[in-house]
Amino acid sequence: MDSPEDFRRELLARAKVRASADRNLGYTAFVELCGELLEEAEELSDFTPCFFRLPKAGSRKLSVDGYAFDDADQSARIVVADYSGIDEPGNLTGVEARKLFAELQAFVEESLAGTVIEMTEESSPEHGLARDLRARAADISRYRLYLVSDRPLSTRIKDWPEGSIGGSPVEFHIWDLSRFHRAHLSRSGRDELVIDFGSLPSGGLPCLPASMNSDAYEGYLCVIPGATLADIYETHGSRLLEGNVRAFLSTTGKVNKGIQQTLQREPGMFFAYNNGIAATASSVQILDTAEGKRVVSAADFQIVNGGQTTASMSYARRKADVDLSGVLVQMKLSVVDEERAGTFIPLISRFSNSQNKVSDADFFANHEFHRRIEKISRRLRAPARKGAQVESFWFYERARGQYAVELGRLSAGERKRFETEAPREQIITKTDLAKFENSWRQLPHEVSRGAQKNFIRFAEHITTEWERDPEVFHDEYFRQLVAKALMFRTLERIVPKEDWYDGGYRANIVTFSLSKLAHMIESRADACKFNFQQLWRAQELSPALIEQLRLIAKAAYAVITHPEAGIQNVTEWCKKELAWQRMKAAPIPFLTDFETELVASEDAVASRRSARAEARIDAGVDALQEVMAFGADNWTKLRQRAGETKATTPGEDGLLRVASNPRWVPTDRQAKDLVKLLQKLRSEGTWQ
Repeated sequence: MDSPEDFRRELLARAKVRASADRNLGYTAFVELCGELLEEAEELSDFTPCFFRLPKAGSRKLSVDGYAFDDADQSARIVVADYSGIDEPGNLTGVEARKLFAELQAFVEESLAGTVIEMTEESSPEHGLARDLRARAADISRYRLYLVSDRPLSTRIKDWPEGSIGGSPVEFHIWDLSRFHRAHLSRSGRDELVIDFGSLPSGGLPCLPASMNSDAYEGYLCVIPGATLADIYETHGSRLLEGNVRAFLSTTGKVNKGIQQTLQREPGMFFAYNNGIAATASSVQILDTAEGKRVVSAADFQIVNGGQTTASMSYARRKADVDLSGVLVQMKLSVVDEERAGTFIPLISRFSNSQNKVSDADFFANHEFHRRIEKISRRLRAPARKGAQVESFWFYERARGQYAVELGRLSAGERKRFETEAPREQIITKTDLAKFENSWRQLPHEVSRGAQKNFIRFAEHITTEWERDPEVFHDEYFRQLVAKALMFRTLERIVPKEDWYDGGYRANIVTFSLSKLAHMIESRADACKFNFQQLWRAQELSPALIEQLRLIAKAAYAVITHPEAGIQNVTEWCKKELAWQRMKAAPIPFLTDFETELVASEDAVASRRSARAEARIDAGVDALQEVMAFGADNWTKLRQRAGETKATTPGEDGLLRVASNPRWVPTDRQAKDLVKLLQKLRSEGTWQ
């Protein structure tokens, strides 16, 4: 997918797969995909679709397609879409872009004025968004308005001059086809972010080199003015924060009282009292001056520790009118090139935050669990559906864009075969997996909190389970995951077709319905279980299961759209455990035809026991293959590095010594121990 045309074809193909029977099918699927792409680019977090068009409100047209509130930088990020869906759409003109931004800004302004609240149904998504915008108005630091399009922009301008709404600054960002494509091609998945320090009176940030000569790493100790730190944070928002730091700030609140007191009472002592920040960059420009070295610019600048310091600096100036001109902040700047960034930056972030309450779950994206699921997904073929002739794969995307990368390696003929054997509708991403699993674990209120927050909650569970017994994640686990995916995605297609569905909250209805089904089965007196094996073999839901889910979904819609007294926003209501308690209590009968499809508890236990035995054999074979593929030369080098850093125990060193013998073949137990040791040394940075 090197060309924008190939990228667009793949994007629209994915949108087509997602499209439901909704009358706006391609358009809504495109918006949802763009929301995910903006999340991957770290422009926003936990995107919520909200499709609303009002041809005329007074003299203005109102438009909105989705939003995300950023708790880390207190911004509101509102999205409007331009979608053509045709093969040769032409360019998005500047006139069209201004018109759509005007409609989006009008929606925000009329929401703040109360107009949208008065003219919309209380249970509608647009009513909830308008009410949220009005309630948060005093605390919103800035509005970041996004226009997403499947067309290339006719001008090279991607960000337009700021405006204002109610005294708060407004930014305008255009993410056209070309910009999405550029972000896709970058190793980080983000659009280029370069921080310019050259305009400072000193010509840049004063710095001291703090690293030995190395191709992999440069380090600098810097001093950054507090006002400059606040400026770049207000300009770029939480995009400056490395993902784990952003998640930490979003859950703890960002205002530190101790920092605020120092800034207000003793700003000149801030450098002495505060631990400063740690940051990374993929490259820096260093200038030698008469007064010493200066950092002039930094590309892909990310704050990996000190997020509270940074956010509090901005808050103090914006809310308390604190003068930051006398405030200085120490900064450790690590420069890691893009090729190594994916390995080093999570480690730098992890160790920098070791004294803070950033849990291991926040660093879960590189966990061995994902490699296990990926291996199974590439090996295990799903049975052919009724009427089909080809067994297929459910493709697990452990890393961003793996499916597209696989396609790009193939010839035209191979590509067609690959798309048949691993169709796009059978791609499962990490956040998909967390959504399916937490729905079945009866946590719909967590799923409703958004993809990233739900992923962290899922990570906490898997981290614990993996440490307890990694062998429970076997072929049968994957088969059950696929069955949950089939139920979830079938429900997504069914809900918009129901006569009771008025639009909005489809994602909430689906997760609450799947959780309710799991709870109903779990609560049965006869201890019968869901027949995952039957669904895996059929690769489609039976008529009885579909009818049972339709019945549950109707009840879920009623619970969701009638919040508890005092809660007026349906989206916020869905995030509360009380909503799930209400759903659990809803009396929904089992349909007779569906009851006959359940299986006895002992059958389900026997199936898991058999899968566990198979997993032990597979794990031994996989570990042996990994040890042999790593090679004696690499085991020798690893032993040498581990010895230099004293990273291994005598027993571990002995294991590495025998692994260094090219004629040695390990036992299953030794192979597993070596793989665990390799994973440990990689996580500690001894081996990359």
